[in-house]
Amino acid sequence: MVIADITVVPVPTERRAAYLDFSKRMAAVYRDHGAISVVDYWQSSDSAEQADFHADGASYEPGELSSIADLAGASAGESVVVSVITWPSREARDRGTAAATQDARVLETLDEEPVFDGGRVIGDSFEIAMSVPDDE
Repeated sequence: MVIADITVVPVPTERRAAYLDFSKRMAAVYRDHGAISVVDYWQSSDSAEQADFHADGASYEPGELSSIADLAGASAGESVVVSVITWPSREARDRGTAAATQDARVLETLDEEPVFDGGRVIGDSFEIAMSVPDDE
């Protein structure tokens, strides 16, 4: 069963290039240790209104609907990045992440200036519950 590790983290918007450089290096590590794919989604600069995600006519008070940026604790000048690492199975994920955390390329990053605050990363593993193919 395919497993996805999904993380959400606020990143200083001005550090986008540095983040993407860092993430590409980490993606290579995860791929080398069995990940199927690594995808980063950078929050759009023209984010949607939260009401866009609800049925017309639904009534919510101003400020009642939370955005992912709100939930992630992003401040002005930060963008939210959602990262999805897909693994072929739970076993492959567990082996791959264990190996990645000991990989020299990851350990070297401990001496670098952080691109984001790792203490603010929100993450978990997910199984596919439903998937609709593009042709349906």
